[in-house]
Amino acid sequence: MLLLLGNFCITVGSSIVLPYLAIYLVHEHGMSPWAVGMAFTVRLWAQFGLMVVGGAVSDRLGPMNTMCLGLVLRGASYVLLAGLSSSIAVIAACGLLGLGSALYIPAGKAALAGLVGDPSKTASVFALRSATNNAGLAIGPLVGGVLLLGNPSIGLAATSLVFFALALAFWRVRGRLASPRPASGMDAKTRGADGRRSSLREIPALLRHNPRMRWVVLTAMAFGFCYVQVEYALPVTVAEHQSAGFVGVLFTVNAVSVVALQFLVTGPMGNIANSALVISGGLIAMAAGFGLLGFGSMGALVAGVVLFSLGEVIVDPRLDGEVAGAVDAEHRGAAFGLVGMCIAVGGTGANAAASALAGADRLGDGYWLLMMGGAAALSLLVLAGAPRRRVRQPEHASSVTR
Repeated sequence: MLLLLGNFCITVGSSIVLPYLAIYLVHEHGMSPWAVGMAFTVRLWAQFGLMVVGGAVSDRLGPMNTMCLGLVLRGASYVLLAGLSSSIAVIAACGLLGLGSALYIPAGKAALAGLVGDPSKTASVFALRSATNNAGLAIGPLVGGVLLLGNPSIGLAATSLVFFALALAFWRVRGRLASPRPASGMDAKTRGADGRRSSLREIPALLRHNPRMRWVVLTAMAFGFCYVQVEYALPVTVAEHQSAGFVGVLFTVNAVSVVALQFLVTGPMGNIANSALVISGGLIAMAAGFGLLGFGSMGALVAGVVLFSLGEVIVDPRLDGEVAGAVDAEHRGAAFGLVGMCIAVGGTGANAAASALAGADRLGDGYWLLMMGGAAALSLLVLAGAPRRRVRQPEHASSVTR
């Protein structure tokens, strides 16, 4: 219950700031589109690119210890964003924010999986995690929209206090979750000083001998290319066509849609054995949403975000389920981190495209047509590139970026 409540509070705090961060950096700091794109790319890579390292730290130090460290770093980053003004300093603060997330997210997933124990109950617990995350996402942007009209620094300060308070709460109960024990018969050369095998050293062998995992990491790149649009391109587009305050409304639409669609879609999708077909369909839904975003009207924006949410609900849990079924518990943190790193690869391409096509802080309608075509092409590649042999994996309803 504490971990789930913590996820809710973290998402509330983050979504007070993140939906408006691009607008805040442009209007409050006067940063150029390229500088904003660089800041978001640095945060993206620090978060997802270093998740594999964060997962390995979790496997070695224990999930709760790693989560506390990640929360402290995230809290410090918001303090720095509130007080810094130069572009280089802001980019560094965004990097620190991403590093904190890289430590917290895989450790949080590993902590939940370790507490549940019974594999038959894991899916329901991860579904609760997704629901609490998106409940927080429904509230935070509305609060942030109000603060944006006054003093945005208040939102940054409030968010940092949330993270510091949760770090203290998690630290006090860290002894309730034991670190995973190493399996017997392991090669001593790959173990650390405490006898635990290095998760990072397992990843090359995992990819070399597991075609399914290779497909998962490539699919994660495709998903990252589509998913990252909600962080940079979407807020800038909405602020141009409508208003900065409407960004919070769309983030709330996204959160409510994810919660509602989670109950409607997860069950039927779980009955489909072909993961490639399911994920390909999710990317097609995101592509359709991108096509609508280009129109810029309120109705089109809302409909586009709902379709985007549908794709998120379909793809994200399936990826987590594939990872959980392919890797043993001792190295699961690093495996979740590897998928996060691959999402960063895809997201970097998307941020570069948004920065290159941005002119006068604006993304033209042609950008969303390009994204629609790109997402559709990626869906076909995911479907065509899947290994022929399919092993059924458990479904986990979770959120990869929260």
